[in-house]
Amino acid sequence: MLEKLNTKERRTVLISAVACGLMLLYFLVLEPLSRDWGKVRSQLAASREKAALLKMDPKDPQTQRQKRLLEMVPVLEMPAPAERQGPLLQETFTEQLKKAGLVSRRLQLVRGRALRTDASGYLVLNVQSQGGGTYQQIIKLLEDLPQNGYCAGVQKLVLKADQKDRQKLDWEMTVFTYAAR
Repeated sequence: MLEKLNTKERRTVLISAVACGLMLLYFLVLEPLSRDWGKVRSQLAASREKAALLKMDPKDPQTQRQKRLLEMVPVLEMPAPAERQGPLLQETFTEQLKKAGLVSRRLQLVRGRALRTDASGYLVLNVQSQGGGTYQQIIKLLEDLPQNGYCAGVQKLVLKADQKDRQKLDWEMTVFTYAAR
């Protein structure tokens, strides 16, 4: 078939075949390989960083400083939809109240305002609680609160001393979290 074509037509067919071959090579081999390459490189870097942390000498001051830094940074979970995020905050906050020894008379989940007007924004969810306890128990709760991955912060804290026993306090606290819509 190529024998019947003149040189100009042969050159056109050959260039077209090479171009098609190069496109197939790119789309079937190189492009998927390069797409996965970035992911593999980031996973490799994260694994190397973890391995470097594991190899550090525990007695080294640099290692101890980094360990203290990691403990100070609060853990925060990515916001889930409001239907799941609210109960998760409420459950973990209730567990923290029990751990601190505080008794809550009222615990209520309240949907707050939206942070942005578009549909991709986040909502603020509040958990309002009231109860009684001692000053040390409230301080213990506030110390443990950053360990709650669903709690973004304390919005309101009111302490009132009992008139008869000054060691006992009535408290009212509102903690909040962010939730996806």
